[in-house]
Amino acid sequence: MVMNTTDDNATAPVVPLLVASNLVVASLLVSSLPFLWRLGGTVLCCAIWLAAYCGGSGDYPTGCVLTIQACTALYLLWMTNPIRDFRHERDYTAPDELPFLRRVHWALCIMNNPRGVGWNYQVANVPPPPSESRWYFVRRRLRRAFYYYMLLDLIQCYEHQHPLFSLRGTGGPSVTSQGYLLRPVDIFARVASVAFELAMQHALFAAAMVTLGLSLPRDWPDIYGRWSDAYTVRRFWGRSYHQMLRRVTASTGKLVCRVLSLRSGSWASSYTQLYVGFAVSGLIHCGGDFMVNRKLVGVSFPFFISQAVAITVEDAAIGAAHRARLRLPAGLVHLIGYIWVFIWMNISCPWYIDWSLREGVIDVDRVPFSLISLVSSGTNAGAVFFYAILFSMKS
Repeated sequence: MVMNTTDDNATAPVVPLLVASNLVVASLLVSSLPFLWRLGGTVLCCAIWLAAYCGGSGDYPTGCVLTIQACTALYLLWMTNPIRDFRHERDYTAPDELPFLRRVHWALCIMNNPRGVGWNYQVANVPPPPSESRWYFVRRRLRRAFYYYMLLDLIQCYEHQHPLFSLRGTGGPSVTSQGYLLRPVDIFARVASVAFELAMQHALFAAAMVTLGLSLPRDWPDIYGRWSDAYTVRRFWGRSYHQMLRRVTASTGKLVCRVLSLRSGSWASSYTQLYVGFAVSGLIHCGGDFMVNRKLVGVSFPFFISQAVAITVEDAAIGAAHRARLRLPAGLVHLIGYIWVFIWMNISCPWYIDWSLREGVIDVDRVPFSLISLVSSGTNAGAVFFYAILFSMKS
């Protein structure tokens, strides 16, 4: 879950530093260097990341991306050995036998494939790979990207007309002040805009990569799982929402369990991984806090760690129901679960949204021009036309 800012130029000075750190890390990963050389390379990367943080201009997503890159680099450099441990399904030659530049490319592919699609480290609960032909895949992804664009346009029009969002950055009201009917609508608008923007970007990038022949359709499973699976908070985060951070969060949790000598599969191991995973996710988003304002570091953390607390309570309730031999129809169980997730998100999401409204972090201009304004011109016929296009594009 990442919010945007209104400064479109904020990322400009950061991009070269991101590219430079990527190349340094990839070179370190594929080179058999002594410990001190690898340590020196890591220090150099830390200096690059620090320069990127200092060169940023209040852009929350950029701060998160920097922290993700730093965590990924530390994991690959110090917690595993990619040359020895990782293989892609289309690796026909061992990576250590490749020329240096091809090894660097191989390492860059690992660094920028957080879900591990097609690799032997693929994270859990990634949707099944597409099986359609190349051009059908491209057409479908472009249609899907346009569908998400129109959904973002719809949300953008709503936010432009809403005082809660138009007063952002002025210390205005909390989303909780909007009443029980409007509050979930406003929360959905914020959360959905993030989800739809990520989905649109993913669809466009997938279409471009497959069009250029740089990857295959099967390399691009959907970014999200089935939303119908989100009848518990655990399943919402572990199955339905994107798994882009799972490599870093899960590997850190497992490392902590090994350090503490916790038995795999035990209660202690399971909940240690749960809390460490959400703590790492919270710290990653604290990188966005830092980029926005040094004084805000930590404001994102309570939302993410609270999800682990909710899952703990949820597991306790499910366990109590099992011990009581409570038998309910599956449909009713799922309905109760959806209501619970809805209530919990209405409770917890304001902890993440309110501070961003106060600081003006939220960007309500996510699309460059409004198709709604273009086709409707204030007429009901135009609105009907817009919605007809919207739902015909969903596929």
